[in-house]
Amino acid sequence: MILNPVLGREIKERFRTRRAPWFFFAWVLAMACFVYLIYLLAQFVAREQFGLGRLVATGFMGRFMFELTSLLLVTAVMLVVPGLAALSVVGERERQTLSLLQVTQLSPLQLILGKLMSSLSYLLLLLVAVAPAVALPLLFGGITFGDLVGALAIVIGFAVVVGALSVWLSARARSSRGAVAGAYLGSLLLGVFAFAIMTAEIFLFAPDRGGLFGNGGRELYSTWINPYLAVVSAVDHPLTIRQDGIPRPFSPLETIVYRREGVRLSPQGWVEGIPPGGVTIQDGQQLVKEKRGPLWIRTLIVYGAISVLAILRAARIIRVPAKRPISLVRSRRATA
Repeated sequence: MILNPVLGREIKERFRTRRAPWFFFAWVLAMACFVYLIYLLAQFVAREQFGLGRLVATGFMGRFMFELTSLLLVTAVMLVVPGLAALSVVGERERQTLSLLQVTQLSPLQLILGKLMSSLSYLLLLLVAVAPAVALPLLFGGITFGDLVGALAIVIGFAVVVGALSVWLSARARSSRGAVAGAYLGSLLLGVFAFAIMTAEIFLFAPDRGGLFGNGGRELYSTWINPYLAVVSAVDHPLTIRQDGIPRPFSPLETIVYRREGVRLSPQGWVEGIPPGGVTIQDGQQLVKEKRGPLWIRTLIVYGAISVLAILRAARIIRVPAKRPISLVRSRRATA
């Protein structure tokens, strides 16, 4: 397998700088501190608020830590990836080295993929560095290895789409400030502003009867781009009705996922009535028959489509020549 030359150069440049070890040290230290604070918070909630038994509290703590850590990873991707990928192309243009890359035997698509993969490889190394802290909830129980894989799939998919959008905006930008501002704006649009878009969709297109979601639930198309709801859907798949009434970090987001399928929950977490899609009992748990399909699969499909489109558009922008000179076009018309 031949390594992309741009990817090989970018990896060497990123990992051989003097700031790289210190950045990794600060990253690991910050994540370790956050995980420890999450552990203290989970311990406090399990001991003081609910008075659970020791074994039950251990499983609850594992679930609590895993959910909060998953949401933290999504937020970290939203903040870190734009900074890694925003300067990938515009930096070459400002250093006047982009033209040198354009006249090599590499195609524009290979150049863009090399830039994107270098940014994602750096993020992947950051995730591997904190993998022990992220996998710590497995020791407490309450979650399975499949839950961990589902959460990581959404995190990586979100990182790919944010990186692809950042590289595309970097190819379009004429300055580093514009590229960074555009990359973070696109990241916030997917991660934060998606909640505002979802709220507008809920209230503006509410059905005539049955409240905001109707009697049988409703499809919210704005949720397809929301990484936080996708993590909840991937971890809770198949959608399980929890009847313990204990709030968790996923609880506010689970409400949207439940209501999408027509499941109504009381403030104590109990199910009000039977979901329109019906339920099935498996291993003593009530599983909702999702008539609209898992939300996280649709999110990954949308992320994949956006990523492919952004990569192709970025490759088109840096193609040489970008467009024919006006003088050449006029001379050809005059000759004709």
